[in-house]
Amino acid sequence: MRILDRAVTALLRAIVVISLCGMSLLTVADATGRYLLNRPIMGTVEMVELLMVAVIFASIPLVTRARGHITVDSFSHLFSPATLRAQDCVAGLLALTVSACLAWVALRKAQSTADYGDMTPMLNIPLAPFVYAMAVLLALDAAYRLAALVGPAATQPEPTQDD
Repeated sequence: MRILDRAVTALLRAIVVISLCGMSLLTVADATGRYLLNRPIMGTVEMVELLMVAVIFASIPLVTRARGHITVDSFSHLFSPATLRAQDCVAGLLALTVSACLAWVALRKAQSTADYGDMTPMLNIPLAPFVYAMAVLLALDAAYRLAALVGPAATQPEPTQDD
């Protein structure tokens, strides 16, 4: 299971890094072409938007796995450890429910997007694969949240070289 987890994490990181680099290079090339050569790259905005989808939705399960979401613990010193564990459990169940519902809604949207044949206006890139990817990544986020609820030790992030 750890091998699969490492492979998925590596794949998600690669998607984020490649997409961010692609967005940066595309934006620089478009701005250079637009202002220095008077020749912008056609469809840059569409491509950057699609790469942004990859960055955002591949990052969500990565942050969940690393337990990197923002938490506010201003009043946690007022509660007992048992109360804090119960609060974590309720918050985890709520987050799992939201992630699973979002994955379901995204899947339904992907199906309708595919049925209608929706495409980007300028480059005619089909949108359905991107919406399906959103659904899969949200489902992966829900799976990470479920794993954190069922067995917290199984989902602890491994130390990185920076630690």
